[in-house]
Amino acid sequence: MTPERMYELAAGLGAAKNQQDVETALTFMHDDIELTSPAWGAIARGKQENAALLTHFFANYPDYKVSFEGYVADDKHFVGWGTVRMTMAADASDTTGMTPNGRLIAIPVTIRMTFKDDLIATEHFMCDLAQIAAQSGISIDGMWTNIFGPSPQSAAA
Repeated sequence: MTPERMYELAAGLGAAKNQQDVETALTFMHDDIELTSPAWGAIARGKQENAALLTHFFANYPDYKVSFEGYVADDKHFVGWGTVRMTMAADASDTTGMTPNGRLIAIPVTIRMTFKDDLIATEHFMCDLAQIAAQSGISIDGMWTNIFGPSPQSAAA
């Protein structure tokens, strides 16, 4: 696959996500798509899990927008970078017990993809959870606990 085709697929997926159009987003994904987003501890396998994850995410960040500012690719791999802009919803699952400030946040994002059968096979979405919390005016510790559960206690304490 050419780097230009990879970018076309990545940009198409990004445009669908920018419209919060889950059905169109799924058309860019291989049936065996695997999305990994370490900041949220999320791994979604297959189109059904990806649809559920995207639906949940867009409820938490209803004005999500991503833009590519550059990319590199070879015949198998694509890495794009840019900015994600979004506002955390007042009732986002990440904010249980906290009130976000309602401001638009903007943070760098890196997206790595692989492809199969002219579709996106994997997407690795990397951004900084601490910056999302800080720019939303909520505690990173509280957000972390809401997403991952309590931090394990140190045995050395």
